[in-house]
Amino acid sequence: MLKYLHIENIAVIEKSDIEFKDGFNVLTGETGAGKSIVIDALNAVLGERTSKNLIRSGESQALVNALFCNLDSGALSVLADNSYYPDEDGNVIIQRVISANG
Repeated sequence: MLKYLHIENIAVIEKSDIEFKDGFNVLTGETGAGKSIVIDALNAVLGERTSKNLIRSGESQALVNALFCNLDSGALSVLADNSYYPDEDGNVIIQRVISANG
């Protein structure tokens, strides 16, 4: 389960921390509030191909951290296949830095 998302310098978001609770979580807001930017940041940290155009104007890099906990055995197996292992509490932190120079 995604527990926490930290975003820096992605599009119009200078810095944002989002904590997800157990159960159903919803992103709501008016047009232009940044919902799709949060999804873009999450996709980036999960390895989706991204562009330096996602970096906030005037910044040299963007950063996204995601904390996952209570992962099932299938997810843990995929992570292990890629040499990622949870900490002693069963948490996995994934970080992605997007640089303007590639």
